[in-house]
Amino acid sequence: MGFSSTVGVIIILSTLLVCTIYLYSSLDLNLGKISKAYSDHIELENKKLREKLVIISVASSSDNINITIKNDGPIVHEPSKWTVLYNGVPINFSVHPNVKYVFPLNSVNISINATTPARLCIVSEYGNKYYCDIP
Repeated sequence: MGFSSTVGVIIILSTLLVCTIYLYSSLDLNLGKISKAYSDHIELENKKLREKLVIISVASSSDNINITIKNDGPIVHEPSKWTVLYNGVPINFSVHPNVKYVFPLNSVNISINATTPARLCIVSEYGNKYYCDIP
C-alpha cells in the first residue's frame, strides 16, 4: 500500500462523513416538521370533538332564509370560516350581528338568499356538519 491508496481511503472516508452529516441534518429537520404537523392535527381533532353548535330556529320568507345558531361548546368560532350548502351547493351568506367571533353561549343569525323547500348544511371551521330541512 502506497501513498495513493492511503489518500484514496481518506477521500472515501471524508466523503462518507460529509454525506452522513448532511443526511442526519435533513432527517432531523424533517422529523421536527412531522412532529409539529402531528401535534397540530391532534389539536384540531380535539377542537372538532369539543365543538357544539346548535341550530335553534329556521325562518323562511319568499326569497330569504334565516338560521339562528348557538355556540353551546367551549370553543370560540369564526363564522367567516364556515360554509353553508344549499341543496348541496355552496352559497354566499351573511352573519347578523356582523361579528368576527362567536363566543360560547352566544348566538348568530345566518341569512341566505334562497327559496324553500331546501336542505341546508352548515359546515363549521373544524369540519363538523349541521343539517336542517326546510319544508
